[in-house]
Amino acid sequence: MRHKDRAILIRAIVLFSSSIGLFIVIFSLTWSAISQIIPLPVLFIAGVLFSILIGYFIASYALTPLFKTNRLLDFLLKDTLHELNIPLSVIKANLQMLSLEEKGEKNLKRLERIALASDDLHQLYKEIDYYIKREIREELKEIFDLNDVINQAIDKCQDIAKDTVIEAGHLHGELFADKHGFAKVISNLLSNALKYNRNNQSIHISQEGNQLIIKDHGIGMNESELFLVFDRYYQIDTNKEGFGIGLSIVKAYCDDFKIGLKINSQQMVGTEVILDLSNLLHKR
Repeated sequence: MRHKDRAILIRAIVLFSSSIGLFIVIFSLTWSAISQIIPLPVLFIAGVLFSILIGYFIASYALTPLFKTNRLLDFLLKDTLHELNIPLSVIKANLQMLSLEEKGEKNLKRLERIALASDDLHQLYKEIDYYIKREIREELKEIFDLNDVINQAIDKCQDIAKDTVIEAGHLHGELFADKHGFAKVISNLLSNALKYNRNNQSIHISQEGNQLIIKDHGIGMNESELFLVFDRYYQIDTNKEGFGIGLSIVKAYCDDFKIGLKINSQQMVGTEVILDLSNLLHKR
């Protein structure tokens, strides 16, 4: 939260609390006289309701600048995101044309680097678009093939996998859920398995009934680490790359879509993550 926003929020809390405090003071000074006319319980309830009402209007007035700023930022973000799609499309179209016409090896490599940077920007665009849609509660569910999503996630991890083999048999089943979010879950789990892998041992993805299992032979975790592993920003090894948010994203998605999530781990043996996809299976 920005310093200015924090100051507005504190001011609203102080004003709201002051209105409650003022009611208590006035009530304590006058209750003996008024209680002879109005029954004490009725007087107390009416006073509390009146005080809360006044406090609500005062707090709303104090928070108006914060609400206005957040609304403007929200509009700016959505409008900017919409406009970004146009120049990105123009860049990609012109890159394709230039690549077809260019013959020089150096220039082709430069165009390739520009294309990679453009792809990165497009990926960022898709990520922001996804989170905005989630925030406004748009329906993101769709039917997708489990095997396709797993294979795509494996392909994306090949750059960081290096000599580590990710083994996955043919997985079956159609899921009805947020496909993009599910793909992020698998990517985060594979990324963690690769990050804490030992001696380039293989990573296995298998299916047992409605359960999807991702198993590695990495450094593993003890019981205390397992207890903290879903906490945002928690990292087992702070020397590794990342910010410790991957498993918190996994946990949040699993909670939202009622996916059973279980982790079995043993230090210097490895980790096994089990996802129960029963509630996601699409039934024809």
